[in-house]
Amino acid sequence: MNNRSKGRAGEEYASAMLESKGYRIYDRNYSTAFGEIDIIAVKGRCIHFVEVKARGRVDCGYPSEAVDRRKQSRIRRVAEYYIRSKHLAGYDVCFDVAEVWFNLIEDCY
Repeated sequence: MNNRSKGRAGEEYASAMLESKGYRIYDRNYSTAFGEIDIIAVKGRCIHFVEVKARGRVDCGYPSEAVDRRKQSRIRRVAEYYIRSKHLAGYDVCFDVAEVWFNLIEDCY
């Protein structure tokens, strides 16, 4: 599985997981000139900006470790733009990371 298809599969899984927990998905792969946000969801009075990170191997580190300060800054800028453009100023804001692990154990029995 290449990185692009792993990313898409991870976003599908994360969206389904969020919906099962009562989140309403507003947007996916929302893109601007400043960057992109994988999932934008709402639960209660909080709008969640979710970065999805998928990994297939433990030795690559935790997926959330890939969301460094530079990436966080880009996500914040896109979130601010989204809130202004969609007139959502009354919501609380949460920044989340959805870690998705892919693990294939071949020839295990």
